[in-house]
Amino acid sequence: MEPSQKKNYIMIMGAFIAAVIIIMYVFSLRSQLQEVRSNQRHYEEQIKSLTSVQQTEALSKNRSFLEAFFTYETTAERYQKIRPLMTDRGFKATHPSGTKPPESKQSVKSTMVGLKPFEYQSSKTEAEFFNEFKLSTEYNNVSNTETVIVKTSLIYVKEQGWKIDDVEFVGELTGRPTS
Repeated sequence: MEPSQKKNYIMIMGAFIAAVIIIMYVFSLRSQLQEVRSNQRHYEEQIKSLTSVQQTEALSKNRSFLEAFFTYETTAERYQKIRPLMTDRGFKATHPSGTKPPESKQSVKSTMVGLKPFEYQSSKTEAEFFNEFKLSTEYNNVSNTETVIVKTSLIYVKEQGWKIDDVEFVGELTGRPTS
């Protein structure tokens, strides 16, 4: 072989080896990209399942609280039932400022029906609900039923789950039939 042919042969072999290395590198990058996409899909599915579990837990805790708070035979029973569902701040929000929860055995009956919760979750550890429901209250054998809206704020407390952190009576819906 002549020196110019050797030079061409070496250049062609070098180009061939470089092309093979580049092709192997591209396939390696492509397989890594597929692996990353697969992991991303897997993590997105896990995040969705965690989010839906927490939302379901928040909704369940909201419902449990409202049922305990608005369905009772005596006011003392009411406060005993709601205490484990709440933070200290939330518990204080359930009775007038500067007073203690009533401990009397007076017969005040209350029931809640037709709960429609509307959720706003501002973060993974905070959720707010606007709850619409019919509230029937009976005192001294006089009954009253009205449609009310109550706002509940929940926070996620580590190792305890969702807790009611604030309760606010928003108002009554007037002009709606109560039956």
